[in-house]
Amino acid sequence: MPELLLVAAALVAGYAIGRYRPGTRIFDWASDTIDRPEITRRTVRWWLCQVVFAVVVARLFISAPRRTAHEWRHRHDPPPPLGTVPVFDTDWAAKRGGKEADDA
Repeated sequence: MPELLLVAAALVAGYAIGRYRPGTRIFDWASDTIDRPEITRRTVRWWLCQVVFAVVVARLFISAPRRTAHEWRHRHDPPPPLGTVPVFDTDWAAKRGGKEADDA
């Protein structure tokens, strides 16, 4: 019976942590903090943010190493060329050969 209570407590704790999402909250705090003008390399908060960012990058390399390495290598590549601009054909009904072409 104590094992069942332990498993139930673990499930409830896991659910609560999953709903709270502490990793996302910490990353959001670091991202918001680093953008402030008063946060410089001489402050403790800047260094705490760097630790959070290092943990996030390490987690990315652990969870998806090939994709993360590919994205890291190509982060400064120029964007792909844009497609051609569509041109409006004023004679589209005649070329379509439908009912509109007979009326025109």
